[in-house]
Amino acid sequence: MNTKEIARGGLLAAAAVALLYVGGTAISVGPAACLVAGVTSAVPLLKRARLKTAVTLYLAVSILSALLVPRKIMVAAYVLFCGLYPIVKFCVECYVPRRRQRDLKLAYFNIMLVIAAALAIFVFLPQFSLSGFRLVAAWGVANIIFVIYDVALSRLIALLRRSLPPD
Repeated sequence: MNTKEIARGGLLAAAAVALLYVGGTAISVGPAACLVAGVTSAVPLLKRARLKTAVTLYLAVSILSALLVPRKIMVAAYVLFCGLYPIVKFCVECYVPRRRQRDLKLAYFNIMLVIAAALAIFVFLPQFSLSGFRLVAAWGVANIIFVIYDVALSRLIALLRRSLPPD
C-alpha cells in the first residue's frame, strides 16, 4: 500500500463511520446509511483490484464503529452484511464461474441471515419471535430484497467505474 492508498482508505473509513453514526442516531435513515457505508468497502476495488485495502478498510470501520456508534444493531448489520458483501461479491465475481455466482451469493446471504437472526433473537431482541408462515415469508422477502440489492450494487459499481477518473 502506498501513501495515496492509505489516505484514501482513511477518508473512506471516516466517511463510513460517520454514516454509521448518523444511522445509529437518526433511526429513520439507519438502513440507508448502513447500505451507503457498505459501498465504501467497494471503492478500493473499482479501478484496481485492491483487495487488501478493501479488507483493511472493512476491518477498520468495523472496529471503529463498534467503539463509536451508539446503536450496536447498526454495527452488526455493517459487520455481517453491508460492509463485507461488496468484498465477497468482488471475490465471487472474479474467481467463480458465472453459472455458480448467484448460488454462492445467495448462500452467503442466507448464512449471514441465520447469524443475524440468532443475534436478533438471543442478543438484541430476546422477546421477538417469528414462527411458521411469518418466518418463511420474511425469509423469502429478505432473499428477494437481497437479489434486488445485488443488481443495484452491480449497477452502482459499473456507474462508478465509468465516472471515476483514472489514478
